[in-house]
Amino acid sequence: MVVIPSNTTILCVDDEASGLYFRKLILEQHGYCVLTAVSASEGLDIFRASDVDLVVTDHLLGRGTGTKMAAEIRSIKPEVPIIVLSGTSDVPEGLEHADIFLSKTEGPEKLLVEIQTLLARRQPAAKPTSGLPATMPCDAESGTSQALLAAIVEGSDDAILSKTLEGIVTSWNRAAEHMYGYSSEEIVGKPVSILLPPDRPNEVRDILSRLKRGERLKHYETSRVAKDGHQLNVSLTISPIQDAQGRIVGASTIARDITRLKMAEQALRNSEKLAVAGRMAATVAHEINNPIESVSNILYLLENSKAVDETSRGFVRAAQEELKRISQITKVTLGFYRNWERRQVQVKISDLVEDVLTLYSRKSASLGISIEKHYRGEGIVTGDAGELRQVFSNLILNAMEALTKAGSRLRIGIFDAADWKDPNLRGVRTIISDNGPGIPLDDRALIFDPFYTTKGEEGTGVGLWVSRGIVENHGGSISFKTRLTPQHSGTAFSVFLPLVSGVNTASQHAANHNPR
Repeated sequence: MVVIPSNTTILCVDDEASGLYFRKLILEQHGYCVLTAVSASEGLDIFRASDVDLVVTDHLLGRGTGTKMAAEIRSIKPEVPIIVLSGTSDVPEGLEHADIFLSKTEGPEKLLVEIQTLLARRQPAAKPTSGLPATMPCDAESGTSQALLAAIVEGSDDAILSKTLEGIVTSWNRAAEHMYGYSSEEIVGKPVSILLPPDRPNEVRDILSRLKRGERLKHYETSRVAKDGHQLNVSLTISPIQDAQGRIVGASTIARDITRLKMAEQALRNSEKLAVAGRMAATVAHEINNPIESVSNILYLLENSKAVDETSRGFVRAAQEELKRISQITKVTLGFYRNWERRQVQVKISDLVEDVLTLYSRKSASLGISIEKHYRGEGIVTGDAGELRQVFSNLILNAMEALTKAGSRLRIGIFDAADWKDPNLRGVRTIISDNGPGIPLDDRALIFDPFYTTKGEEGTGVGLWVSRGIVENHGGSISFKTRLTPQHSGTAFSVFLPLVSGVNTASQHAANHNPR
């Protein structure tokens, strides 16, 4: 087996901020040191100044391309492997300087495999490392060796446990207590199947059957249930335990919690899918505008034609109103997509909120949601319209989704105000509230955490986290109140934005934020 050094440095280049951030997070989870750049020129500067072992670059980088950058890298250090990524499965031209081409749709697992393969080709065969002897000595030093081994097991960051061939737990280290929530006293002597989720009732039995045949399971990914009921994604390495005569008498398990890693991988997939969908939606919206203009002109001519009677003219006016709605929707869609580049302009918060309500008007109507709007004052701040629209879109959509479970009222208040923490700081406060089911107590402290979601497979766990980053980078604050009282339940999010925003971008916040 080839061992990749833990200090291996990878340069990632991509102009999609969210995709770049999550790709960096996944690689760091696997022990790599990751440098990032958002353009070909920046990537080349970093490459020249740093000791880079491998390069992962997107194909299209604004006005530049990753393939041109690969050619330059190859001329500087021809031994450094290069992987080119693309949002489509079509193979681009100019790949003669790249080692691997991957579509982003293939997911992080494929990328990790290719990285390891390319790096392994560069490394000489690893020398055996010193460590504990394969068999424990049967002499006077045996007790000392066993004590040392026990100390290593107890101090491990991975959960380590042993069990009989009947699945009864016989040992349980401190990391297992932390991961699963059971103390050693609570679980030793109990069946390990207590950790199984309902959808895997026979998994322990099947694993034990394989162990009895002398098999070993390495990096087996599955799920387990902690004492408090929440599910964990875990990677298990399970080995048979033999007695002095070589008979298999039990099994040892090393478990690693990979829940955060799996959530990050899923968030990366979703972010890249959303990026592709966003570009497609913007392209469609842009192309629709041309025929909309033609239809609008035709309706105008019909409305003013003497050959059209008044009844028909009424139908034409109705068609014109519907066409205006289509035009407004395409305008909002293009607005969402085009405002990724941060620009400080005067922003009227009520206009942003109205854009979002227009986009979700059909959804709110189908759910029977009553929308109450209370706008007072000018409600104008200096900030980035695209980022702020993203915040209010997220909060309004979350409220509507809560109202699918209970309640039917959405209230939006916008007014000039002072910061609650600093009365001298003037700005605009926006309150978005619903009379939905409220947020359960266990979720309240975690809803702004990255990758934490209450929506199951439908959620990415980054919406509120990114929203808070955007608001804070504008110098503002976001908070919420919620209650579960029957007949009076609901949630209210409050966003305060000062008249003049901060200077950091949301993408910088995401890249610099260290998830807990």
